[in-house]
Amino acid sequence: MEGFATAAQQNVLTAQELQALGFSQDVQSNPAAYQTYVQSNIDQLMNQTLTQKRDAFKKSYIDTGRYMDMDHNAQLYKTRSSDVDKLETIIQDVNTKYEVGLDHDKKLSRRQFELNEWAYNNKLETLFLLQLLFISVLLLVVLLFLNKQGYISKVVAGSVAVLLFVAIAYIGYYRWNYTNKTRDTRLWSRRSFTPEGSGPATPVGHCDAQGNYNIDLKQLIPDVLSQNLSSITDKVQQVSSELNNQALNYETTGGLPTAAPTCTPPP
Repeated sequence: MEGFATAAQQNVLTAQELQALGFSQDVQSNPAAYQTYVQSNIDQLMNQTLTQKRDAFKKSYIDTGRYMDMDHNAQLYKTRSSDVDKLETIIQDVNTKYEVGLDHDKKLSRRQFELNEWAYNNKLETLFLLQLLFISVLLLVVLLFLNKQGYISKVVAGSVAVLLFVAIAYIGYYRWNYTNKTRDTRLWSRRSFTPEGSGPATPVGHCDAQGNYNIDLKQLIPDVLSQNLSSITDKVQQVSSELNNQALNYETTGGLPTAAPTCTPPP
């Protein structure tokens, strides 16, 4: 069966070759028809070649235009991104300036309020001292009038006047000393404390990362106890060493210890 198929294919190829040879002989026997056949094939090949070149050029032109558009769009996107970045930088700088200005104005307003409060309270205190002085002068005038009328003696009037002057002088000195040495320099109603013996005690412990409070016992134990503990530890080690030496001597020589281990009390 396979041999029959192979023979049939050979017969077909032979028939095709015979037909091609016959067509070639017919065309060569008629030069005009041969020339027409050759020219038509040439024209067909040229038209196909030109069509392929035009299609290739058209495709290349379209692709190049697309690439140029893509490159233009990328450059435009880069330019717009740079513009947006610059705009954001400008906005951030402006906001930073506004923030710095607001913070400066807030601090300036707070400080101006403190200055105004200090000046107002200082004037009130000066007015208070002037009122005391005015009242004292009025009392002295009354005392002088009573002395002139003979209701009180000069000793009583002088004693009361001296007491008034002493009281006014003490109040004035106390307020001056409190304002210049004790009162806070920024806030009128705040008092400044000296660093010696002021403020809360230093904590002896600290909190770890887990939130547990750990106490340092070394800070709670006085230095005297720590020194005594160290000396006691040294004495115990000394006595233990002497006992070990005597035990070793007894095991090797059989001799009994001649004296008890020396032990002196710690200081």
